[in-house]
Parts: sequence; structure tokens; C-alpha cells
Amino acid sequence: MNDLDKTLQLRSNVGKIAAVFCVLLSLAIIDTIVAGFRQSKTVFDALPGTSLDINGLTAETVVTTDDIFYTSTSDLISLSIDSIQKGHWFGSKMWQGRFIISPDIKEGEYILVVGIKDIKIKKPPDKFYIRIYKDYESYRKSYKSLIKRYFDISPWYFAAFFFFLIVLTFGCIFLISGKIEILMAGKGKAVIYKVKKVQETCEIFFGLGIDHGVKTSTRINVFNDKGQASGTAVVHSATETDSIAYAESGCVVEPGYMVAVYKG
Repeated sequence: MNDLDKTLQLRSNVGKIAAVFCVLLSLAIIDTIVAGFRQSKTVFDALPGTSLDINGLTAETVVTTDDIFYTSTSDLISLSIDSIQKGHWFGSKMWQGRFIISPDIKEGEYILVVGIKDIKIKKPPDKFYIRIYKDYESYRKSYKSLIKRYFDISPWYFAAFFFFLIVLTFGCIFLISGKIEILMAGKGKAVIYKVKKVQETCEIFFGLGIDHGVKTSTRINVFNDKGQASGTAVVHSATETDSIAYAESGCVVEPGYMVAVYKG
């Protein structure tokens, strides 16, 4: 196997690895999206001794945090209302706060209801369900993300890792492709990177030029993506590194086809 064949095989192998990374990145993104849809906005999973950020809609007439009250099925779960402000999306007023869970709480499900003190305000109270787990292993089983459940890492970290690998492998493919072009040019071959329709024929653009022995009137052979002869073309313009040729009658050509300097 010559250097060109080895380099082509290397690019193929790196391309397959990149494809695997792309699949894994897609799975991580899908896992994140599905987990988001499965996560209820009123059900929270937690461990003793932790706190959870929480927010909810409130009435427009509510001015201070003192206008909001809560009740809990356990004295070991409390709610701290930190602020009331406009929502980011629709501009409705929202309260923002934290569930504070005592380290002494027992495993189980608890309910916390948040309402507005003024009974004249027709805003139904918000009911939240808080599920407490006895240890971290049982808590992990509540994760909606499969990646986080089984590998204990955020799917976003997982996605970022494979995104980095994808960038790295595509960078390698770019460098290998440059080496392939050099090796092909040394053998009088190149890939057609552009095809332009011109009257009854077409122009083909490829990376062989005067530096590679190609000049005006040079005849080239055209091969399809399977390596089969597709016809011939004649160069009508050439620079040091690139040329443009007219495809001769009967020549079928597309970007990605290969050319080789005519010998005969």
C-alpha cells in the first residue's frame, strides 16, 4: 500500500470515529431534552440538608414578599421568598425563592403550598411535591437524564466533551485532506471542487496547475466517485496551483469527481 492509499485509509478511519462522536453528541442532546420534558415543574427530588431554587407566578397586585404565604406538611421544610420581579419571557410577575430542607428530615414525600395572603386576589395557590431520599444512591435513581443517572455527570458535560472531540477529529480530517491533495498532485491527480455550466458543456475546477505540469490545452481524464472513467476535458486556463477545463462531449462530471493528467 503506497503513501496515498495509507493516507486515504487514515482519513476514512478518522471520519468513522468522528461519525461515532457525532452520534454520541446527538444522544447527549436528546437525553437532555427528554429529561427536561419529563421533569415536572411541581415535583422536586432532594436529599436532607439541601436547598432547592424555586419560582412561581404571582398576581400583578403583589408588591412585597410579605404578601406571600406558605404551608408545609413538615416543619422541616421551609420556603424562603427572596424576591418578586417580572418574568423573563412573558413579563408576568414571579416570586423567586428556595426550599430549605432540614438535615433531620426523614425519607418520604412532602407537600408545600404557596399562596397569596389577600383572599380578594383570585390566584389559586401553587402546590409543590418534595420527595426526600435517604441517601445519594437512591437519589440518583430519580434523575430523568439517563446519562446523569448511570454515569453521575451532567449530560451537558458529556455533550461538551464529545463536541470537543468532534472539533479535534474534523481538524485532523482537514489536515489529512491537505496531505492527500499534495500526494495526489504529485501523481498528477486532483479532486474537482467546482462545476459550472457553460453553454452546451461545463467548466470544471480542480487543484492542479502549472507547478504540477498542467498548462493550457492539457488534456485530462475524468473519473467518477467509483473510480470509473467518465470522459475527458481540456484545460483552457491555469495558474500555479489550479486549473479550469472544458469537459468534452459525453463527459459526465460532478463536484467530488477526480481528474488525472492524460497520458497517451
